[in-house]
Amino acid sequence: MRKDISSEAGQALRKATTRRTMDPAEIQLRREIRPAQQRRLGDEVYEALARLISAGELTSGSRLPAEGELCQLFAVSRPVVRTALARLRDEGLIEPRKGSGWYVLAHAGDGGSGQAQEQFVAILQALEFRRSVEPDAAYFAALRRTADDLDMMHKALKDFEETIEQTQAKAHVDFHFHMSIAKSARNTYYMNALEAIEYDIDLGQMLAHSLSMLGQSARRRAIFNEHEAIFTAIGNQDPAGAKAAMLQHIEHSQLRVIARGQELLRRTQAVQAD
Repeated sequence: MRKDISSEAGQALRKATTRRTMDPAEIQLRREIRPAQQRRLGDEVYEALARLISAGELTSGSRLPAEGELCQLFAVSRPVVRTALARLRDEGLIEPRKGSGWYVLAHAGDGGSGQAQEQFVAILQALEFRRSVEPDAAYFAALRRTADDLDMMHKALKDFEETIEQTQAKAHVDFHFHMSIAKSARNTYYMNALEAIEYDIDLGQMLAHSLSMLGQSARRRAIFNEHEAIFTAIGNQDPAGAKAAMLQHIEHSQLRVIARGQELLRRTQAVQAD
């Protein structure tokens, strides 16, 4: 579970200063410390599932994974998953069937061409942002990486490769690879930028793999090859090559998202026409 770092810092600061007089700088620091405003995990689970339903990735009548599988997929507790499922049920998107699990309602995805379009616009906006940040992160990673950094990147790369032929996705492998590069760049701003869009980097791809199986192994192999090219350039301490490889990967990702969006929009429109 995520920690409220700001709150913990405030508690530590109060303990450290209760037995002595605080100077004006300490008083101001205490005033500025506030609990971090974080999204509720249940909201993220709900929005991820609702996105797939509205876009047609989870089709009418399809069965959701069991609660335990969803807990593993999202790396959250069972109460968080149950809260998200209850919200989806209350909004008429899914229904429980005794002894069988949760199913997408027949009408749930029928009105979604506009919603699907909005979702893919959001994903493309995240990629647009990444295009302006990650090539430079790869550039500096190639200049500053250590042997330990390469080991970290290689592990993330192997974890990604293991998912190519699997029906069950391993959580957050794409994000871990990109974050390992940001860490190797030795610049906290790159790490902060990726953390801000972690949801968009990894969750959509992982859910499409694990829930709908629309992502084919050839597509995942192509993504792996792009990751491997970035890793090789960083390992060779080739900053220009690393930057170019990262830019190519993100450009190809944009093309893949556009193709997937067009396919799903056609499917949604076909449902509406029936």
